[in-house]
Amino acid sequence: MKPAFFKIAEIKRESIIKACIIEFGEYGYEKSSTDRIIKLANISKGGLYEYISSKEELFLYITEFVFQDLYSFIRNKLDGRQNIPEDILERFRIVSEIAIDFYIANPSYIKFIVNTGRLNDPSLEKKVKTIFAKQFNSVFGNLSEKNLRYDKAKIIEMLIWLLAKTRDDFLHAMEQSNNTKRLKKIYLENWDFYLSILKTGIYS
Repeated sequence: MKPAFFKIAEIKRESIIKACIIEFGEYGYEKSSTDRIIKLANISKGGLYEYISSKEELFLYITEFVFQDLYSFIRNKLDGRQNIPEDILERFRIVSEIAIDFYIANPSYIKFIVNTGRLNDPSLEKKVKTIFAKQFNSVFGNLSEKNLRYDKAKIIEMLIWLLAKTRDDFLHAMEQSNNTKRLKKIYLENWDFYLSILKTGIYS
């Protein structure tokens, strides 16, 4: 982002960020329109390009903003706990419970995050993964490898896939129902099911 963006009034900057989250969340990166962002943020076209060099730069900035918000929320909640488990599955269970509250409170964020996983440009996808990894490691970087039968990195890779799946499922469910209490219950039950399989296996 150009330096001018950080010099404008906070309320105007927040309005642009909000408009971008909504636009990229609704249409994804490829089909998004800076014209719609301009209209939603109530700014001039020339004004937007005083703040950005390209749509890609804007998208990456918003990606970092959204993941920073999500993982700051998670870190703050974890800091309020006396004991944060080092066990991989226990940590993921706790974080899933925290994350769902953030998703419910910020539905436009979850739509945006889901669309970061649907990019067609490999170069842009790589940049997004780097942003995600930085925030992810701030919460999961110190997990224990004790008693693991398989490679820790492979296990985490699978759990990241589960994060994406459960998030996508939750977004779809939110679009069908506004009963967030019930949706949260289903979301956590699904996590309990997946984690129990990972912990005990599928055979009796």
